[in-house]
Amino acid sequence: MRTLIGPGIGVVMLLLASASMGHAAEQKSGELDLSKEALLSADEVTYNNAEQRVEASGNVEIVQGDRILKADRIIYDISADTVRAEGNIALLEPSGDVLFADQMELENELKTGAIRDLKILFTDNSRLAAHDAVRETEDRTVMTKAVFTSCEPCREDPSRAPIWQAKAEKVIHDRVDKTITYQNAFLEFFGVPVLYTPYFSHPDPTVDRESGFLAPTVFSSSTIGYGVKIPYYYVISEDKDMTITPTITTKEGVQMAAEYRQAVESGDFQFDGSLTYVDKVDRNNVDTGGKEFQGHIRGDGEFHIDDAWTWGYDIFRTTHDTYLKKYDISSADTLTSTVYLAGQRGRNYSLLSAYSFQGLTEADVSGETPIVPAWWNYSYVGEPNSFGGRFSADADTLAVFRTDGQDTNRLSLQGGYHIPYTTSNGQVITFESSLRGDLYYARDILADPADPSSATTHDNFYGRIVPSAALKWRYPFVRQSGSIRQVVEPIAEAVWSDVLGDDDTPNEDSLSFEFDDTNLFGSNRYAGLDEVEEGGRLNYGINVGVYGASGGYTTLLFGQTYHFSEDTGFQAGTGLEDQFSDYVARLEIRPADYLQFINRVRLDHDALFLARNEVTMKLGTTENWFDLGYVYLRDDINGLTQSKREEIYVAGKVKLAEFWSAYGSYRRNLDDGGRSIEGRLGVEYLDECFGFALEARKSFTRDRDVEPETRFSVKIRLLPFN
Repeated sequence: MRTLIGPGIGVVMLLLASASMGHAAEQKSGELDLSKEALLSADEVTYNNAEQRVEASGNVEIVQGDRILKADRIIYDISADTVRAEGNIALLEPSGDVLFADQMELENELKTGAIRDLKILFTDNSRLAAHDAVRETEDRTVMTKAVFTSCEPCREDPSRAPIWQAKAEKVIHDRVDKTITYQNAFLEFFGVPVLYTPYFSHPDPTVDRESGFLAPTVFSSSTIGYGVKIPYYYVISEDKDMTITPTITTKEGVQMAAEYRQAVESGDFQFDGSLTYVDKVDRNNVDTGGKEFQGHIRGDGEFHIDDAWTWGYDIFRTTHDTYLKKYDISSADTLTSTVYLAGQRGRNYSLLSAYSFQGLTEADVSGETPIVPAWWNYSYVGEPNSFGGRFSADADTLAVFRTDGQDTNRLSLQGGYHIPYTTSNGQVITFESSLRGDLYYARDILADPADPSSATTHDNFYGRIVPSAALKWRYPFVRQSGSIRQVVEPIAEAVWSDVLGDDDTPNEDSLSFEFDDTNLFGSNRYAGLDEVEEGGRLNYGINVGVYGASGGYTTLLFGQTYHFSEDTGFQAGTGLEDQFSDYVARLEIRPADYLQFINRVRLDHDALFLARNEVTMKLGTTENWFDLGYVYLRDDINGLTQSKREEIYVAGKVKLAEFWSAYGSYRRNLDDGGRSIEGRLGVEYLDECFGFALEARKSFTRDRDVEPETRFSVKIRLLPFN
């Protein structure tokens, strides 16, 4: 007996339940379980009662649990519990993968069966195709004559071979292990086999992390020779992993590096380090005989104790002054290591920290490098009273130790009061006052404070009181003109501070100094507490701004300081050594997100020549951008030579085509006729499945055993593998 249901689009038939699809009529409609039942829709459905067979054609769709099968025609054999699908087949898996085929024969609720001419589109848009496949279980598919790639088909010619693909006689997709395994496989580029392997595997697209080799980097360096880096990524567990990277070079042998990362309940941390065993050389890179270990260790972490308290660390050390530059790990001249405990509750903040420094320049002397075993800062800001004023309290304790030089211990306590006031016509007046007491104990006092090597055997206590007061006035004038808002704001600040007691206290935290727009206003222009700006002075300037409705703006700050005393206490070259200071200014232009220009200058107050000029500019988007940096210091008082400094830096990236881009950077010293410092030029290709980068870099400077270097490197990425 045959029963024809249809024709007519939208005919829906409830097929049978349980392990087969055959007993839906026995189940009450109110108890329908879509995870077991199958819903069939088609243009035409024919039921053959004698042969226990259902045939459907025309826009056929079967919904079985989380699986959806679509085809031109299906034949369901009820007694055998099999579904044979033909023509334009698409099977949507619960994972999101989509299987396409010309013919399928499935059973076990569409979970197992045989497939001809299989094509799989994974959730990350990678693709796998096979001549035939057998779904042995719901989680295991075995394919023969298969090919895998993450490259999209060519738009002009879809039949063209992709950039890369992996071909294999046999491929196994195991969804339990989440791996795709290849046997007797070739790696092809543009259809040309370049590498054969009898076996390899990689994680399937559902895996975020999986152990395996990452893309190698091949390079050529005039310092360490030809080399290759072969990183291996190892997933230890869900909360920790590491990367092990051997670097093999022709001149320096093998360097081993590792990076470890872990997340814990209270925070996270990471470490990286490296080690190599090389020939000993002198500062001129001449072999002195013998071998030595060189390496580095670096790490950081932060952990929450409770809602108020956090502790952490940040360490960086190396065994050799030039090791980091030689192996392209870091170009820093000083390494800083710290451990800290910080807490904030309400308006109270506390920070306990310790510091260790490692100087890497030729002028650094390890015995004169300070160690800070303890530094505690505490700050409290009170609630505003009825007048808007508030009290503040600060405490600071510092211990500085040296193996060869002066040791310093400091205790500082300060109380202050701050009150703002705004007049009825918009003038803003702020009054601040503070009283600070400092107590020092120094051992092996320096005979010459400017010479760290002039330590003596003398010890001494120092004490002083530092009162200060400041009155600041601002009067912003605002005008709206269409969508443009204009602001003109004159600023004046009268400041007085003095030192009562010892005036020759040790100086540990105020050794460097810059006078610019950032410290034009304020009661103390020094960076730390050890140095105090004394006497009365008047800070004044004007702030002008133009702001657009879309967020663009242009601002200009210009100002100067006048000291009432001829002896300002500042050294020559700072811009504050005379009663009338140099002029400082900052111009910032940002009409849109793609352009930012900042120019900071300091002009000599007598001759109006540039004593300092800094320019930074950022132009472009993430795909096309240009950076410019320029600095000119007539007297670099914080430098090693304290002489003139002039330097320019440019960098940029340009998108050449859809997937191609070029990038580069260049740094040059413009002083004394000029000389190049470093240059870099590279080209990069990156699409959805393949990445390639070729870079050339040249260093023109010599640092003891690290000579000027030329380095070429090549890196290839096969996505999604790395």
